[in-house]
Amino acid sequence: MDKLFKSRYNQITKMNEDHYAVFNPLSGAFDVADADSVKSFESGIPRNEEEKKYWLLRGYYFADKASEKIYIAKRYQDFLEVSEENEIQFLLVPTYGCNFNCPYCYQKGIDINKNIMSQEMLDAFVDYVVNYRNKNNKKVTVTLFGGEPLLLNEHQKTLVSSLVDKLVEHSITLAVVTNGYNLEEYIPILQKAMIKEIHVSLDGAETEHNRRRSTKDGKDSYQKIMRGLEVAKEIGLPLNARLITDKQTLKTFLELAKDLEKRGFLDLPKGMFKTSLGRNYELIDESMTQADLLSLDEMHREYTELMLLNPVLRKLHIPNYFGVKKMVDSGEMYVPSFDTCPAGKSEFVFDASGNIFGCTASCGREGYELGSYFPVLKFNEQVLKDWQTRNILNIAECVDCSVGVVCGGGCGVIAKDRNGEIHSPNCKPIKEVMDIGINYYRKEILDKAK
Repeated sequence: MDKLFKSRYNQITKMNEDHYAVFNPLSGAFDVADADSVKSFESGIPRNEEEKKYWLLRGYYFADKASEKIYIAKRYQDFLEVSEENEIQFLLVPTYGCNFNCPYCYQKGIDINKNIMSQEMLDAFVDYVVNYRNKNNKKVTVTLFGGEPLLLNEHQKTLVSSLVDKLVEHSITLAVVTNGYNLEEYIPILQKAMIKEIHVSLDGAETEHNRRRSTKDGKDSYQKIMRGLEVAKEIGLPLNARLITDKQTLKTFLELAKDLEKRGFLDLPKGMFKTSLGRNYELIDESMTQADLLSLDEMHREYTELMLLNPVLRKLHIPNYFGVKKMVDSGEMYVPSFDTCPAGKSEFVFDASGNIFGCTASCGREGYELGSYFPVLKFNEQVLKDWQTRNILNIAECVDCSVGVVCGGGCGVIAKDRNGEIHSPNCKPIKEVMDIGINYYRKEILDKAK
């Protein structure tokens, strides 16, 4: 038989001596093959007509390059249609000030005392969100961000209370990203809102967390954060814990998991308590010593090894492994992602300077303004267009990348910082992380294949 045209997105992961995962994140196909089938597959020459039809049907091969180009265009349209359903997140930063002294704070270098948000600015922000929703017929949510948005001063409490009242009036959900220290004191205000989630970061178990996340006046924070989370749990507010993961915190995750289990968090329904693994922020050079940091694939590998030894960690968190978990749970891979940077598309940040930024990675940083909302609303249309047109079809290095539709080009801010261009890649070890996930789920995948 004639040799077929191979998809650039074909992936192969060895699971054992005679079983391989063969998958294609563009088409969403995922199969298990034996060694002989893989040998034939890699040659591009099917052994029979039935195998040829299967390869073509699954999107692993095409009759020619033109056919692949047409198929990529179709899947891009599928991606755009799914993206149209995305909720638009409007983040409000009432202050970049914070009561913590974290060594890796990503807001370092921002003048925290330069601007104070006024009631008029808050009103302008809410008006913009409401008008955007009505004009574009989009689902919207507002997220309080910082700095620390839940500081204990009367001005801040008045602003947050006013925001909650306005969002309830317009039936808009609210998420809060907070260090959690003053969460208990803010519960009477927040419980009036339509809370989407309360997002708090934890730096491992108590001793390690307190060593790194003390207040500016040197007080421990772990137990006070836990009290706030427990109060929120009791009244039914959805919670999201970001587990800061490096070589120091990872060693304490078993202790952290046991504490969270004892407090009843790990037995909550999935919608009420979520977790994620988070590395120290990549934009901050002075975050930690390099010896303590983990690369993305190292983080997944070391956490997975720890999880296999300690079953309680599976209750704490199971990584998604870039869609492998979803494939195992539902039998389907994600729709290919031609763009994973939300800046200026599904995410906008409004801060106390009156400026609008594209995302949490760029907010407060000079040169990343998309426009302003106060005292007048005005966008820099060319800058906004640069961010909105960033996708892997417009980034030269991404066009032929075999994992481009999983990576989606990565973070645009990191790409711009490192390469000087918005339309440049922020590459990640995607395949390595997926391999870890496939082998973690090896038994389930082989059982389904049978």
